[in-house]
Amino acid sequence: MLLITDLSEITRPFTNSVITLGNFDGIHLGHQELVRMVIRRARETGGQSMVVTFRPHPLKVLAPEKCPPLISIYEEKIRLFEKLGIDVLVKIPFSLRFAEMPPRTFVKSILCDLIGAKDIFVGYNYRFGRSREGNTQTLKQMGEEYGFIVHEVEQISLDGEVISSTKIRQLLSTGDVGHAAKLLGRPYAITGIVIRGDSRGKTLGFPTANIASKHAIIPSDGVYAVKLLARDKCLSGVVNIGLRPTFNTRSLAIEVHIFDFDEDLYGEEVTLFFIRKIREERKFDTPDALIGQIKKDIGTAREILVSSPECVDLP
Repeated sequence: MLLITDLSEITRPFTNSVITLGNFDGIHLGHQELVRMVIRRARETGGQSMVVTFRPHPLKVLAPEKCPPLISIYEEKIRLFEKLGIDVLVKIPFSLRFAEMPPRTFVKSILCDLIGAKDIFVGYNYRFGRSREGNTQTLKQMGEEYGFIVHEVEQISLDGEVISSTKIRQLLSTGDVGHAAKLLGRPYAITGIVIRGDSRGKTLGFPTANIASKHAIIPSDGVYAVKLLARDKCLSGVVNIGLRPTFNTRSLAIEVHIFDFDEDLYGEEVTLFFIRKIREERKFDTPDALIGQIKKDIGTAREILVSSPECVDLP
């Protein structure tokens, strides 16, 4: 996959491109189907399949207070698009100046002259250009003028449920990672650096790796069965997210106990894949009561993870 992070990198304009445009936060099943439509059409026409997106998210520039926490981080989106089989990924730097570009200028100067769009796939509610003046009807009219075809795609559903990034954020906020995984087409994952904690897990007999997440969305407080990718190894574990009320702490912690693993991961990057929520976080009267519950959580997690995918099958 060719990655273009600035339009100035395109020194030789593309021709015969089949493209889709959007923010694609989460790259859920709906986004994935849209991308597959683009790839199929590109194969039919002998063109290149292309995704055109923006960095940062336009709302972070235009109205930061309205921008939702994002499901995907930059590196993850690149990896997922590449895995889907897109030929070219264009990430346009979004700025206040870019936001002032009229719809016609965006279509003619960028989509036609630079990117060489011949087919454009967009959602039914697609808006673009200065003050969101352009819509799918505008795009179709310009397509007749400039020689490209617009394919308007309705929202995609799964078992009667509309798939959306907003819905996935809601599910993660309640800890329903299993339902979120169905809409994403994969378990929700966070990537972060292992940092030093207070070593309390080790004193209880269950050493943990404390994760400083790069992702904006952390599933709700509770205990989860997880897969963990570290040092190119696929590991299993149980993670506690929360304030650790038994010890009256006040800072949020992501602490994962990795099964059958005793290596030092401090300072290293790891990825957690959330498979299923086991229980809510709660306060225990004594450390012994907490230890007893941790043992039960580990047993439950092991049972859950027996049938979960290996990391090689995860994005």
